Amino acid sequence: MSSTPEGLISRFQPTTGPAIDIVYAPHSGALTATCTACPWSERINTGALTTDPPEKEDLLIERHIPDAYDYAQTHAASQH
Repeated sequence: MSSTPEGLISRFQPTTGPAIDIVYAPHSGALTATCTACPWSERINTGALTTDPPEKEDLLIERHIPDAYDYAQTHAASQH
């Protein structure tokens, strides 16, 4: 198993294909979905700012997690 990346929110394990890490980078305000088996990744801008209160940042992240899962599922399905 690969090591746990900093900012890991979730490790998505589809029924087929490799695991996809969903990572949040607070300085950029972006979620990144990254395949654990190849160089593929997809960046999702949440719109969160470092000056946002934590509650707003959490809301913006939560709003975009489904997008990250959709990208992850599409990638995993294309690897099968």
